[in-house]
Amino acid sequence: MKEQEIVPWDVKRILLGQTPAAFLLEVVVRTAVVYVALLVVVRLLGKRMSGQITILEMGVMLSLGAIVSVPFLTPDRGIVMGVLLLVAILALQQGVSWWGTRSPKVEVLSQGRATPLVRDGVMLLDELERAAVSREQLFAVLRGKQVEHLGQVKRVYLEACGLFSVLRAQDPRPGLAVVCPSDLALFEHDSSRFACSTCGNLGDRAAAESAPCARCGRREWLAPVSGRKASDAGNATEQKQ
Repeated sequence: MKEQEIVPWDVKRILLGQTPAAFLLEVVVRTAVVYVALLVVVRLLGKRMSGQITILEMGVMLSLGAIVSVPFLTPDRGIVMGVLLLVAILALQQGVSWWGTRSPKVEVLSQGRATPLVRDGVMLLDELERAAVSREQLFAVLRGKQVEHLGQVKRVYLEACGLFSVLRAQDPRPGLAVVCPSDLALFEHDSSRFACSTCGNLGDRAAAESAPCARCGRREWLAPVSGRKASDAGNATEQKQ
């Protein structure tokens, strides 16, 4: 549209643009047809598309959004082209999924793989950095799983779909607290050992005072949490009952 054709405060142009008013009715028909086609394609893509989606599925969803916008609003583009593109995306996604079930390499490339973030009560700092997950984000997830300290955790995985999986240790040991600092008074602490405040690695108290952490090399140590105080544990049991 040329600059000289623009008339300030032209209500018809602002609301309808240069499209004839009769095209508004056609937009309704186009929207209904493409919407039904989109629902059919998403239904055929499977239940995963309505849940936590993987990288491949995210790409498919973004492509679907780009495809359906053209037949919705562009008067010189037909609906058939958009529907054909939807079918092509469906075939591509189903083909890659089928290939992935038969080739582990293709599955990893298309879906991604789980990333370990905690192993035996110790945070894997390199993996946290690679996954762009902060310690506070990890602690928030653990608190949501009713975990009070890292000694209760066997493994934490960041799944390919973005979910966190927490595997509890069968025999909990003292560990770095994941609760807020103001709540540390609610817990018993193991005075014979230290926990690295950076990664959670446990060390002997006497050795830790003079040596860096064997895992991350830091020298900041805290007394590890060994469990709730007797009074608080009793109150928690009563609340559950």
